[in-house]
Parts: sequence; C-alpha cells; structure tokens
Amino acid sequence: MKMGTWLRLLISAGLLGLLLGYLVDLKAAARALAGAHGVYFVWLALWITLDRLLMSYKWRLLVVCRGLELGQAEALRAYYVASFAGCFLPSTVGADAMRVAAVSGPRRPSAAVAASVVVERALGFVAAACAALLSLGLLTGLALDLPPGVRAWSLAILGGSVLAVVVTLSGPLAARLEGLPEGLTGKPGLVGWLGRFLAAYGLYRHHRGTLALFLLLSLLEQSVPVVGTWLAALALDIPLSLTRAAAVAPLALLFTRVPVSVSGFGMVEGLYVAFFSLVGLTNTHSFLLGLVANLSVLVATLPGAWFYARGGLKHAGPDDAGPRP
Repeated sequence: MKMGTWLRLLISAGLLGLLLGYLVDLKAAARALAGAHGVYFVWLALWITLDRLLMSYKWRLLVVCRGLELGQAEALRAYYVASFAGCFLPSTVGADAMRVAAVSGPRRPSAAVAASVVVERALGFVAAACAALLSLGLLTGLALDLPPGVRAWSLAILGGSVLAVVVTLSGPLAARLEGLPEGLTGKPGLVGWLGRFLAAYGLYRHHRGTLALFLLLSLLEQSVPVVGTWLAALALDIPLSLTRAAAVAPLALLFTRVPVSVSGFGMVEGLYVAFFSLVGLTNTHSFLLGLVANLSVLVATLPGAWFYARGGLKHAGPDDAGPRP
C-alpha cells in the first residue's frame, strides 16, 4: 500500500477518533440508530440511485457529443463499477481512471474518453461551487456567526473554478489545445497521448449547447445531498428542516472534494459537526448525519460489485464506433 493511502487512512481514523472520543455522545448516537425508521433509509437509497442514473446520463452526453457511441446501459455500468472501486481507492482520480478504462477501446480512444471525464469534473465543480455560494447566503441568514474565512474561501473557490473552466473551454487557449495533435501526434508514448487528450478537451468549445445542458443538470443535481441529508434526519428523528439542510450540506461537501481522507470518512463527519452546529444541531446529531451520508453513498455503489463480478472492468461486448480526435 502506497504512502499516500496510508496517510489518508490515518487521517480518516484520526478524525473519526477525535470526533467519537471528544464530541459525540456515544450513548445518544446508539439510541438514535436503534430507533431509526428504516423506510427513510430505503427512500434515501432510491434517491441516491436516481442520482447515479443522472450522473451516468450527463457523462454520456459529453461522450456522445464528440461522435463516440456509448449506450446508457454501458455508461451506467462503468459508473457503478468505478464508483464502487472509488470507495477504496485513495482519490477520485483512481475511480475516474477506471471509468476511462472501462469504456475505452480501439474505436473509442482513451484520450477522448478521459477528456469527457475531465470536462465532467470541471463543470461539476462549478455547479457545486454555485450551490455552496447559495448555501452560504442561506447560512448567513440562519447562523449568528460564521467561522472566520468561510466566506472568503467559498468565494475564492467559486471564482477560481469558474475562471479555470471558462478560460480552458472557450477562447484562444481552447483553440491552441485543439491544435496540439499537429505537433504531438507523432510523439511516442505518454507525450502523444497527452497531446490527443488536450486536443479532445479543447474540442468541447464547439459543443456549448451540450455543456450548457450538462451544467444545468449539474445545478439541479446539487439538490441530492440536501434531500439526502433531510431524509437521513427523518430516519433518525433529528429536527432538521429542508432549509437548514440546504444551508449546510452543499457548503460542507464542497470542502470534502479535497482528497485527504479515504472516501471522505472523517472529513464529512467533521465538517457536518462544524457547520450544522451553526444552525442549532448537536454534535452527535451532526456526526450521525455525516456518517449516514458517507455510508449511504457506499451502499449505493454496491451494484458496482455485482457488475464487476459478472464481467470484470470492461463489458463483454463489441467496441463502440467513433472517430479519433
């Protein structure tokens, strides 16, 4: 196991140990879990499953607009397999690499597929940052006092992410990326692949309608953690309104995108404790909401294990056709 993996494991274990040892009332947490209403957990699992369907559909839009054929069933399968593996891999990058490997083939080049994943992540981050900004406005109205630096960091992340996406997907820089194969196609190995990847990324500037639709769906998708947190609160009899869930969940989860722990464990719970305390929840209730958020995502990826057991990483079928970038 690599040093980075060990470090993330230690961070997750350390954060969970600190929370359980000093901030969480273990007896109260046990009582809440023992008296949980299972029907709301079922609704939560269905809600996250719908999100997986939407995520795979959005990604397929980015692949198909580049002339690469990818069926919805294959996109969903790749998403599930990669999501399941991502629960155990040290960062999101590993899961994305598995998704690229799952659908790439001789007539569906890995550089073009990888570009679709990077565009997906970039626009998804912009949507998450916009949702966090709205949450910050709600939280400002609900909380008496915000921790120092929260406003500044949130605005900086939003501005930086939007600027990076706009600069790389429009204008002169995107045009230069698109023209890279002329100088790099003949290069061997990784250099040639990188040139094809950057060119494929730059070509997305010609698909602004698809990018706009993707961003709109991603903005709608930001309701998933809000409703999911609210359903978890209903399951555990935690007094939490949808408004307060909307004021905290997107903002807290934005900061968990930094891959410093394993599958977010420790980070999500800690941030939920920090932010939900601002709207009146106890540390124990906040911790339980974060824990359920993590576990529900893990459980929702279990179909990926079934898909992998039945066919491995790649689907046993013919390669889909599509032009190279």
